[in-house]
Amino acid sequence: LQSKTILGIQDHYPFWKSWNHAPWAGKPVWACIGFNNCHCHHHHILLDDNIHNDPTDGAGGIRIPIKLGGRGNGEKSISRYQSLSGKETLEMHGKRLIRVPTVSPLMEEDWFIRQIEEARWNLFL
Repeated sequence: LQSKTILGIQDHYPFWKSWNHAPWAGKPVWACIGFNNCHCHHHHILLDDNIHNDPTDGAGGIRIPIKLGGRGNGEKSISRYQSLSGKETLEMHGKRLIRVPTVSPLMEEDWFIRQIEEARWNLFL
């Protein structure tokens, strides 16, 4: 994934629906939050029409690395990811999750670019 600049991800709707549309069961968004020297140097953003201000219903599931055992040199390695809670996911709106309204992107040719730039600024505020 890190070798791509733009990537389309389709959710597995039956799985997401079976978990009552919980954000963690939706499309994955990988993020390094609160880690120094994290191995992911990308700002992953999900643009979707199904992102809501509801901690129990949303299309995007933010996954953060869990640092576990090291290689014997005192350094911990990332061996798996954990989904943020619904409340924590809400804090990622405008940073890693962007709701796409139906009409605005059609009427404003720079809509996506403006949203991505704003998300980049929001991430570091």
